[in-house]
Order: sequence, then C-alpha cells, then structure tokens
Amino acid sequence: MKKLLFSKAVIAGVGLMGGSLGLAMKKQGLAREVVGLVRRVKTIREAKARGCIDSGTLSVPRAVRDADLVILAGPVSSTLPLLKAMLPHLHAGCLVTDLGSTKVKLLGHIAGLLPPKPGFDFISSHPMAGSEKAGVLAARQDLYLGSLCMLIKTSGVNMAALAPLKALWRSVGCRKIKVVTPQEHDRWTAAVSHLPHAVAVGLVNLIVDLAARDTGLMEIASTGFLDTTRIAGGLPAMWQDILLNNREEICTVLVRFKKKLSRLEGFLRNREETSLRQELERAYAFRQGMEGKKNGRKKG
Repeated sequence: MKKLLFSKAVIAGVGLMGGSLGLAMKKQGLAREVVGLVRRVKTIREAKARGCIDSGTLSVPRAVRDADLVILAGPVSSTLPLLKAMLPHLHAGCLVTDLGSTKVKLLGHIAGLLPPKPGFDFISSHPMAGSEKAGVLAARQDLYLGSLCMLIKTSGVNMAALAPLKALWRSVGCRKIKVVTPQEHDRWTAAVSHLPHAVAVGLVNLIVDLAARDTGLMEIASTGFLDTTRIAGGLPAMWQDILLNNREEICTVLVRFKKKLSRLEGFLRNREETSLRQELERAYAFRQGMEGKKNGRKKG
C-alpha cells in the first residue's frame, strides 16, 4: 500500500544512486513532489524523461525551499559544500541525509559546520547498493531492492527522526536497516566494499602490464576475469574520492590482505597440498553459505 511520507523531497545529485531513489520513491508514492538539484540543464531533461523527478533546478535556494526531505546523493567531496550552501534555506523540521560511502571525516566536518540548534535533522545514510555504471541513464527502480541500509548514529542525532528515514529505505526495497557508528561504517565498508575495488584495480592493471608484453593474453580473458574485475569499471574520480576519504581503514585491510596472498604463495612454493586445500575449502564453504542466505532471502 502506497504511503505518502514527504511533501517535497529534494535529490541533490540525480545520478545512479539519486536517480534510482527518485524512481523508487515516485513508484511507491512516497513524496508529493520529487525535485532534482543538478549542475546541468541536460540532466534535468534526462531525469524527467526517465521519470526520476517531477522537476529540476540548478538553484540551491529554489530547490530546498519548503522541502521536508533533502537527499545529498552526489560524491562525498560535494556533500560538505552543498550542505553549506543549503543551510540558510532549510526550514524547520526538514530531514537531511547523505548517501556517501565514507563517514568519519565527512561527519566530523559536518558537526563543525552545523549550528548548535540547526532547526532541521541531519542523519547520514548508506544503502549498500550500486553498480559500476554511473549517471541518471543507468538509474533503476529496483536498485535498492533487497539491500541493507546503514544509518549513522552520532551524538547529535535526533533518534525520533530515524523513524521516517527507516520508513523511506524500507519503502524503496531495503531488506534491513542497521544503525551503526561512523567508525563501524568505515571499518566495515573498507573490508567488504573498498578493498574489493582496490584489489580489482590492481588485478586489471597487472593484466594490462602483462598483455603489453604478451599480446595473446587478452584473447582468452573470459567470464571469470570479467566477473572478478567488474567493479574496476567504476568512475575513477568517484573511487579516488572514496579511497582517499577512507584511506586509513583501507590501508589496514590491505596489509592483512597482502599477508593472505603471501600465505597462499608460500603454500604453492612449498607444495603444501593439505594447507592449500584447507585454504580453498574455507573460502568455498563461506562463499556457499553466503549464496544460501542470498537465495533464502529471494525465496522469502
């Protein structure tokens, strides 16, 4: 059953994430009006044609005037300056969230930016969904379906404002909402999101180097290589932003990952068949368990 949660929702940054959220919100009737705040007129035309927004503007004051929900869906580096530009124009009772992939540094800066009693609520979000594709033309109504969304708990969070935000993410398809600290968020995403991207980039660049000397190599690259390295196709500027903003946590897990690779190398060099088999079986069992849980959620 469709339920109106907001009167005017503003999506600042109508790309893959913001555009998909707009599509899902409009499908579910969650807002009376969905407005896109963008940098180019072309994006307004594309977003309206896709059905992601009802209207769009390049003006911050015009966009957020009378808004009761503002979603900052652009790159992490754009969140702080955009929020700063919005501050004089946000009315009392407005709920503001961001979709950034890193939190500790960002929320530290935001805490220093907000007045003691801002009159609106800011609660950071991170739905664990996405694609290597980018832009509003890649937006999908089902992008958030079955995903987990983290809401970030800080000392300044109004816990009562969590309810409408939880309702938003559940309504667009998130299967679970998890409230975490900024430190937990950055530590966990470093391991399961940022490290895999860094590894995929390293693997692709290794193959690029090898193929430069052995021209027949890429002719045999097939689904295994493509599946393993798909995420390396993410926008370089966006991932530079993410990796630098969470570099301490990522470097920590990179060190541990290199130790895992060295351990595997040792098993191979020393022909430690039992140890190698145990290493493979441990990963296999864990991965099969993940697939079982995933399939169970689909059936449920």
